[in-house]
Amino acid sequence: MRLPRPVRRAWAYILVQVLRILARVLPRRMGLAIFGALGSAARRILANDRRRAVDNLARAFPDANRMVCDAMTRAMFRSLGRNVWEFLRLEGASPEEVARRVERVEGLEHVDSALAGGKGMLVITGHIGCWELLPAYFASIGYPVTGVARQMRIGRLNDQLRAIRASVGVHTIDRDASPRQMIDVLRRNEALGVLIDQHTRVAGVYVPFFGRPAYTPTAVARMEFITGAPIVPMASFMADSGRHVIRVLPAIEVERSDDRTSDIDRLTAKCSRAIEELIRIDPKQWVWIHDRWRCPQPGDRVFVPPN
Repeated sequence: MRLPRPVRRAWAYILVQVLRILARVLPRRMGLAIFGALGSAARRILANDRRRAVDNLARAFPDANRMVCDAMTRAMFRSLGRNVWEFLRLEGASPEEVARRVERVEGLEHVDSALAGGKGMLVITGHIGCWELLPAYFASIGYPVTGVARQMRIGRLNDQLRAIRASVGVHTIDRDASPRQMIDVLRRNEALGVLIDQHTRVAGVYVPFFGRPAYTPTAVARMEFITGAPIVPMASFMADSGRHVIRVLPAIEVERSDDRTSDIDRLTAKCSRAIEELIRIDPKQWVWIHDRWRCPQPGDRVFVPPN
């Protein structure tokens, strides 16, 4: 029998508090091992998520057989557990402690080049690796960072998440807040981070993602056309050492024509392709359990790139 929603949310809150305590008392090597094992256990318990991950991997990598997709799903759940441990350890960490968790940054010059224009920087990323570490790291080395995020359904968890970000110098703007707040961040020549790899209830367009149409927010492209801020894709990946490697791609080239809607759709497709490129670096570190590929409905915009 399915528990009532308030009961499920109460249990979810309690579980997170237990994990928070556990993450803070375990030494690093043991914590990574135990949370990796918890991720593996979650794979066995969450049958629907497991099946969706396998199905999504099969869609994204049609040449991979079912055994390969199963193996990648096992690796994904383990990786997710390890990265959850890393996130739960962020709260209250000093800038030096946050910086030490990153092994190296590849492509930092793209960040400096983008900010040199004085128009701020639109950072796009996805639910890859420990995505909360990404803005925390840049804040720790002196780059002002604000993240755009939707509110969680469990208010107490949402407050805790915002507090964790704030404790490491990362500001948060609600996804549904006035665009003026986001524009103000860019006008201060700061970084504004947005995750664009999930199907969400915001303005968007269907663009190719691993060869299939996927609904993708157009807000980043619209913001670029309003402010001129460069769009820089990046992601954080946990290495075998347990530390992290941040990979930054060059700013996305923007094409302008007399058709603004077409320009925005084309730029959104480029953003989606950049996220796909980041995921392909280490597919097991993306959260494949999301229902990413849904059928367009009548009236939805679908962008088909020219051959």
